[in-house]
Amino acid sequence: MSFHQSGPNASAYVGVVNDVGGSQYSVNGNNNTFNLGTNDTDNALITRLKNTLNPSHIPGDSRPECLESTRVQTLKGIDEWIYGIGYPSILLLTGGAGTGKSTIATTVAETRRRSGHPVCHLFFIRGKSDPSAVIRTISYNLAVSYPPIARFIDEEVKRSGELSSATLKSQFDILLHKPLSSITSEINHSILIVLDAIDECGTPYSRQVLMSVLRDGIPSLHSAIRFLITGRPEEDIIPFASLSNVRHITLDHQSEESMHDVPVYIEYELGMLRSSNMLKVPSDWPWGERLRTLSESANGLFIWASTAVKFIQDGRLNRLKRLERLVNNPRLLNLNDLYIIVLKNALQWDDDESSIFKDIFSLIFFSKSPLSTKDITGILGLQDDTVSELLSCLRSLVACEEGQPIKIHHTSFYDYLVSCDGQPWYIDIEVQKRNIANICFDRMGELLRYDICGLEMSLKFNKDVPDLHKRIERNIPSFLKYICCNWPKHIRDVPYSQEVCERLKSFAYRQLLFWFEVLSLTGTFSNRVGTALLNTAMWIGNHDQELFLFLRDAYRQAIVFLDPISASTPHIYTSFLRVAIEESIVAKHYSQYAHKRFWIEYIGEKPHNYCIRVIESHYDYVSSVSFSSDGTRIVCGYHVGTVCILDSANWRIIVGPLEGHKGAVRSVTFSPDGRYIVSGSEDCTIIKWDAISGDLIWQSSELHTDSVASVVLSPDGKSIASVSEDCVIRLWNAESGEQDGDPIRGHTGIVSSIAFSPDSLYLVSVSWDETVIVWDVTSRKVKLGPLKEHEGEVNAVEFSPGGDVIVSCSDDGTIRIWDAVTGEVKRVIKTGAPKKFSEDSDIIHVSFAPDGSSFVSLSGEYEIRVWDALGGEEITTSVYKQASINTIAVSPSGLLIVSGMSNGSVFSFSPDERFVASGSSDKTVKLWNISNDDCITFQGHTDSVCSVAFSSSNSHIASGSNDKSIRIWNIDNREMVVGPLIGHIFSVNSVCYSPDGTRIVSGSDDTTVRIWNSETGQLISTLTGHFSWVNSVAYSPDGSRIVSGSHDRTIVVWDVETGQVVCRLVTGYLHSVNSVCFSPDGNKVLSGSDNRYVHIWDASTGNLCRSFEGHMDYVKFVCFFPDGVHFASGSYDGAIRMWTLEDDTNDVIWHLRRDDGWVVGRDGELIMWIPLDLRSHLRLPNSPIVLSSSFSMKLHFVSPET
Repeated sequence: MSFHQSGPNASAYVGVVNDVGGSQYSVNGNNNTFNLGTNDTDNALITRLKNTLNPSHIPGDSRPECLESTRVQTLKGIDEWIYGIGYPSILLLTGGAGTGKSTIATTVAETRRRSGHPVCHLFFIRGKSDPSAVIRTISYNLAVSYPPIARFIDEEVKRSGELSSATLKSQFDILLHKPLSSITSEINHSILIVLDAIDECGTPYSRQVLMSVLRDGIPSLHSAIRFLITGRPEEDIIPFASLSNVRHITLDHQSEESMHDVPVYIEYELGMLRSSNMLKVPSDWPWGERLRTLSESANGLFIWASTAVKFIQDGRLNRLKRLERLVNNPRLLNLNDLYIIVLKNALQWDDDESSIFKDIFSLIFFSKSPLSTKDITGILGLQDDTVSELLSCLRSLVACEEGQPIKIHHTSFYDYLVSCDGQPWYIDIEVQKRNIANICFDRMGELLRYDICGLEMSLKFNKDVPDLHKRIERNIPSFLKYICCNWPKHIRDVPYSQEVCERLKSFAYRQLLFWFEVLSLTGTFSNRVGTALLNTAMWIGNHDQELFLFLRDAYRQAIVFLDPISASTPHIYTSFLRVAIEESIVAKHYSQYAHKRFWIEYIGEKPHNYCIRVIESHYDYVSSVSFSSDGTRIVCGYHVGTVCILDSANWRIIVGPLEGHKGAVRSVTFSPDGRYIVSGSEDCTIIKWDAISGDLIWQSSELHTDSVASVVLSPDGKSIASVSEDCVIRLWNAESGEQDGDPIRGHTGIVSSIAFSPDSLYLVSVSWDETVIVWDVTSRKVKLGPLKEHEGEVNAVEFSPGGDVIVSCSDDGTIRIWDAVTGEVKRVIKTGAPKKFSEDSDIIHVSFAPDGSSFVSLSGEYEIRVWDALGGEEITTSVYKQASINTIAVSPSGLLIVSGMSNGSVFSFSPDERFVASGSSDKTVKLWNISNDDCITFQGHTDSVCSVAFSSSNSHIASGSNDKSIRIWNIDNREMVVGPLIGHIFSVNSVCYSPDGTRIVSGSDDTTVRIWNSETGQLISTLTGHFSWVNSVAYSPDGSRIVSGSHDRTIVVWDVETGQVVCRLVTGYLHSVNSVCFSPDGNKVLSGSDNRYVHIWDASTGNLCRSFEGHMDYVKFVCFFPDGVHFASGSYDGAIRMWTLEDDTNDVIWHLRRDDGWVVGRDGELIMWIPLDLRSHLRLPNSPIVLSSSFSMKLHFVSPET
């Protein structure tokens, strides 16, 4: 076969690539636009698909085709397969390097393209291809080349929604199978899809999912859809050839066809040079004999012939001499020898040239995305023409066009350069990769600087800066973007060395935040920074503890401030440095760069928040999570029965949601090698999934008779153990999914947790029967136990990494450390009171650190504690959830506030402020003396007490309960004097005395408001008008009106005497109204609701007067202070806020946007960003006091003059 080039530099560069910033974009697809509609609708459709599917197009105009009269039999066989009936849907074309696979593939594709038939041609390049992009690109190219399918692809995309996290199997179904099935009747000729050099698409491991999807999916398509796949006969490619639905053609460079075609090619190409007078040959020169000699040296290998021809072409003034040199060297029979001749003739190979050659080609080979001559010049800091001049001497080996990625003609050149030790052009992989890492740090040290694009104090999002694109072009050249995006990958390419570490240290302490700037400005911060810092810290390991901690802190802060820094570059200095200065070593180190206009004052001691990111589920609440062994992925099981895999660096879903279970997923875990995940569900089954493709590998039979509570994989990956509420432990073969042997029985209660020993020989289980048992996996017999030291249900258990220790935790408030050999208790750690005394003291989970030196425990009190495994001492505690505020009450003088937390207590002040009454879930009403803490308990309710209220005379307390009754208690004799008042048919949520004490109003889940005589208990009237439960009721100060707030999202003001509605306040929000009260003058109504706002309404007209924003969760209670100017609100966010109706006197008017955390000015300018855990502590202009804890924050503004 011979080559015909439409451009001067035929290229063997193919594939899925990254841009210079390292952002992956799709494989190249040459598509046919022969029938593309030209109307606006068609164009809009294709544009929409392009934006959704994110393909890309790399020009293929320089790719060679076969000459006429070459590859005749091979092309004929492929044509028969394309157009024939009854052939398999896949043709696999394999052959060694340089045998012409890609040229044949290009010829087939272009022949069909010229004939007007639809074709999709994709080609790949080693090290820079992304298997996950293949299906999307095929789909887009089909839409362009075969318009009838475009509409159906668009419909499927709209129906399926976001595709970035969809598995390849789902992508194949959505983007290919369903659309193609929809146009079956319209397909009247074959549609060809060419996947060229599939062996260079990713790695064998990363492309296994793609190969699996193609293998299983292609046969399901219409028979006219034909896939031509080419590749070297790699280990994972060859099995593909033996499938019944695959036709296989092997190219042999010593075949009769190859031995015929190579001379034809050589004669054609050199003949063209001669006829154009570019190769001047004397008349007596033995032309035919010399060409035969050259052809014999090629030995049927096209890449040899192609390289030799290019070598001669590049000779310019001495082409004949080069030709003679090749034909006069009888030993020149292999490709490596040819490369030697080419290289020796290209350069002088002094030390400088040799060094520059190695630097340039190392970047071509080891870059993380294709680079142009300009990029390489910038990275290496060379003079402008150095790279292009050197490469111009090597055109027979590389294609180099201005502004285009540099391409080697064939991968065999790489193979030669990294194996020719002793030659001046030898590339030592480890040395050169280390050199690239060093160069990255050196160049960043030279080029990165503070405020690189001159944004200064911009208070805008990056996207709103008018000339930002031009600033980026001027200050961040493409090569600098490449370095900033990819230095972390280059440093991971090399083993730890002090040389590289010193450069990394200088970068971390001098340019780290300037690097943040570049990532933010180029839109790569959110995708790059987490993985970069985490992997770099892991690279440092124990070699430099100080630098390790600095990078770990940088990772933590980058993740916390991921959103604001991604959106607005100046907030590296305005938000991050200002907010994190108290706890971040990075923020302290770079504090000199903090913007001075705004600053945060911490009032009290700031609680340390160990949570760096909250991942909100868009599906349902998360019931189980687990890390992969390398820490790069998190698997989540959801209550709706789905499973998702997230990237632990950027928190995005990368696989899933995976559907297969029919009940809530209660347990998920990765296999030790990270290739699989296993999930257990309430549907009584276990599923094994492929962690890369998301494919369901097997689903167990329903042998468990109840929910699967926990699944674990043995460390050797061979077995899966599961436990269920049926009190049985079952073992499964991890490969087949079959039950392995008989189930293990022995516990008399629900088995709550299991764990394998590190050697996979033993299994430990714990149960609600208060025991711990160690089992022999092989014999299924008890090795140790039952161990009966716990005095409560045992919730979790784990072996230490060394296997010599077992740790268990229980509702008895203890953690016990056991000797795994003898069963003796080595240590008992008491964490709190037993559960029978405290509902939240139970320890529900324990887990060892990988090195076995410590373990972590989780309690029902929302506490995560880290313990020393040897001494049992507590290392640290993190309370990761604040208690919510369920109720608040302001004393009559306005000097005191009492709050009720999430334990269900409610409170009320006595009018004389001597007492506080409380009601709680323990069914009692308590009266507390404020001065001495004396307590009187009133008993009688048979369910939780939801509301308490004092009479104006201080003599009585009214209480409403979930038992549907109201009771009135005498404070002096401590007895119930009236009641129970029966009338409500559901829970009584709220009670309130009239100002004169003669009446009580109540609101109930039965949707009614009722008025009672407080002395006789007689029902006076029932007010109906709400359509859902009534959460709150209150009297006006003059007693003439009642206000009620309901879950039906309305507030109603009632006339007490007539029972008529004075006005109905429709909130306009789809949220429950939780609390209402009148202002002291009776003119206003204050409300708090699930929309997290506090509203003030006109009590006569029902008009909304004002809204107050600041709480991060439902507002559960509101109340006015006696002055009528101030009021308080309590929320599930754990904060009590005091608000004022007075105008803000601050020079800068601002407010906190609760949903995204931005503090914005009157004109929408971005003043500062507040992390989620601090928002409820921030003092707001109209809420200057926050009583959530001993800590709060105040935002200060500094005048520009100062």
